[in-house]
Parts: sequence; C-alpha cells; structure tokens
Amino acid sequence: MNSLKEKLKNKSKAAFIHLLLSLLVFVVILYFIFFDWYPEPFFTAQGGVQGARLMAFVSLILGPVLTFIAYDHLKQRKVIIFDVSVIVLVQITALIWGGYQVYTQRPIALVFWSSAFYTVTSDDYSAQGINNPDFSQYSSYAPPLIFARSPSDLIELEEFKQLSENSIPIYAHVTLYGKIEDNLQEVFLNQVNIKEVIATNAVMEEQLMEITQGDLDAYEYVALKAKFQNIILIMKENGELLGEVKAPYYN
Repeated sequence: MNSLKEKLKNKSKAAFIHLLLSLLVFVVILYFIFFDWYPEPFFTAQGGVQGARLMAFVSLILGPVLTFIAYDHLKQRKVIIFDVSVIVLVQITALIWGGYQVYTQRPIALVFWSSAFYTVTSDDYSAQGINNPDFSQYSSYAPPLIFARSPSDLIELEEFKQLSENSIPIYAHVTLYGKIEDNLQEVFLNQVNIKEVIATNAVMEEQLMEITQGDLDAYEYVALKAKFQNIILIMKENGELLGEVKAPYYN
C-alpha cells in the first residue's frame, strides 16, 4: 500500500511539474490568440474561444496526463528520460498541429459581398495558392475592409464556379476586390435598421449609445457575418470605421 502511495505521489509530482511548464507555454499561445490572431470582437465571434480550448487541451491536459501515466521513479534514469522525451515530442507535435489549425482559421479580411461583410480566413486564400496576401492597397484597417463586386463576364463566372466547387466563398475571390471608399453607396444601401435591431436588445442599445455618444442617426450600420456570431459595424459617412457591437449568438 505504501509503495502504491509513494508511486502515485511521484507520478502526481511529475505531472504537476509538467503542468506548470505547459501552463507557461499556454499563456504565450493564448496571448497570440487573443491579441494577434483573434482580437475582439473575433475571439468569441469567429472561433478564438474554440481555438483557445483546443490549445488548452493540448497544453494543459495531454502532456501532464501522459506524464502521469508513463512516469515511474523506479525506472532507470535513461528510461525516464526516453519516456519524457517521447511525451514532449508528442505534445510539441500536437501543439504545432493545433496551432496551425487555429492560425489558419483567423480572420485576415472583412469583405463586403452582396449585403453584408464576411470574415475571410487565411485558409480561404491559401486554397487558391495565395499565401500572405497584401491588402494594404484596399484598406489600412486590420483586418482590412474590402469591397467585392459581382462577377461581370463569363471568365469571372467560370472562376466563381471553380471556387464554389472547391468550397471557397465568392467573397474570397481577390480579382473582384476594390476599395470600400469607392463603393460606399452600395454598401450603405444594405445597412441594417439599427433602431429595429436594438428595439429588443437593451445591451446592444446601451453599447451603441456609448459608442455614438447618443447620436445614432449620425452613422451607418452594416452587418458583419462571422463564423459564430453576427457583428454590426458602425461606420462614418466617409467609410471610416468607428467601432462595432456584437449581436446575439447564432442558434
């Protein structure tokens, strides 16, 4: 009994040390997710929360649990080193895989198409062979605000068809892109009726009144459809982005 107790004590100690080291790694990863890859409002609306949960599992659960299972202080030192090395390798591999999944799903552009803005991810562009796209010509915001027009000829329609077959949304079709400032009339023709929206949402009304300083009629309101939640962008008449508020979660 004492032997088992001692064994569990040493296993728990090793797993706890692994947990502390993993926690340091997770804090660094969480910083990038929250402040760089998925800054608000995208942390909740686009999937940053889900990404953080995935990385928490890999960082804080996978490694320490494997250490608890494999560690035995009665093993030879070289065997312990080998076991720990394998566990660390598995954890690093899982971290790289998980981090890559989270990173490639981050929103890197907000593209207006048809009647609303849509978040476009790195994956949407890399699937077209476009890596690290430079959108500075369209917008100085991060993520940039971009306008996507409708296809205007048979060649563009055929390209649109090919993109659709590869599950790439039309608003990721870069040849259709233009500046928001040059297309404000069309953008604002599709703005939402903000007074109707906030009529049943006191929280949104309070946030909007604070951002607009009580002058709702001085701004334009355009929907942004993110992965998990709608957002309403608050824009000035010249296309400048003033701020945003999050709508209720999707059902």
